[in-house]
Amino acid sequence: MKAIWFYLLWMAVALPAAFADTCSGAESQIKTISRDLARNAVTAAESLLAPLQGAYPDCAQLLLARARIKAAQGSAAEAQDLFLRYLEQVPDDSTGMAYFARFLIDQAEYQRADDLSAGALDRSPSDPAALAVRGQILDMKRQSQLGLELLKRSCELDPDDADAQFQLGALYDRAKRPAEAVKHFQKAVDLDPGYAPAWDYLALNLEPLGEMDRADAAYKKGLAVNQDGPQFDAFLDYNYGRFLAKRNQLVESKRHLDRAVELVPDFRATWYDRAKLNLRLGNYPEARTDAEKAASLTAQIGGIIDLQIYALLEQIYRRLGETELAEKYAVLTRETPPPVRKGYEQAPPQ
Repeated sequence: MKAIWFYLLWMAVALPAAFADTCSGAESQIKTISRDLARNAVTAAESLLAPLQGAYPDCAQLLLARARIKAAQGSAAEAQDLFLRYLEQVPDDSTGMAYFARFLIDQAEYQRADDLSAGALDRSPSDPAALAVRGQILDMKRQSQLGLELLKRSCELDPDDADAQFQLGALYDRAKRPAEAVKHFQKAVDLDPGYAPAWDYLALNLEPLGEMDRADAAYKKGLAVNQDGPQFDAFLDYNYGRFLAKRNQLVESKRHLDRAVELVPDFRATWYDRAKLNLRLGNYPEARTDAEKAASLTAQIGGIIDLQIYALLEQIYRRLGETELAEKYAVLTRETPPPVRKGYEQAPPQ
């Protein structure tokens, strides 16, 4: 596979386009398919593509469309094969390279995505798809300002790419700029109403703006479309459960936090927040179990720290009347130093 990869990169540099236009007459349909895929309307794109494949068997653009459809459907092996076949035929196409790079990010093949996205942007600095994926990669490499500039330019050139809008919103979210983030997450869900993670982030960024009713509606819309597949959001129930707890809707909050610990059982915060909720509900044994589970899990960057758990366990054990254990966690709370904040750390998005 590595030999094929370097061969393709060599072709992209050394070979001119040598294929006659075999898509003549299908331009309008191909444009519609691309627009549908930008909105993640995969079923609509696939239905348009099916009759064209027989009529235009040598059209490379249809090969690219098939690759994007398979990628969206989670058929990784088929998608990669189709992307490679497309780039064998059209090695200098920046758009094909960009969509392949976007696929490689989803497969956690970050170095290949980095190389390919850089090549795509070199070939066409004004290609919206190349700008978007390169911006995403640069943000992952902690070059967030440059990544932001590329994603902004991509969305200006092609405002109808739901994924690019989402990625730009995510950069604003991490920069703690909720007003700007909301604009792009709202655009993403306008383009693709089934984009559950975008609904989730939209709601999360509406909260600090004080738009609580709108945030509530966004969470509910996200949950309504949160289906198994590439766009499934395992943290939606957790975020909505926390939101409901803030609004004192405790019973409904518990229903979502119960689901959250099933969906992301290795995430410390889910157990911690359910422990806090159980404490408020007077479910002290359950609160203890959840808090101890949280204490047993490794802390995540930017997540719940040991000090928070020790303080919570002290409260729980006092409510249970277990004075000795309460004192133990009181001592730990006093003697455990707070973590030293290091430089900004960010893992590649999953």
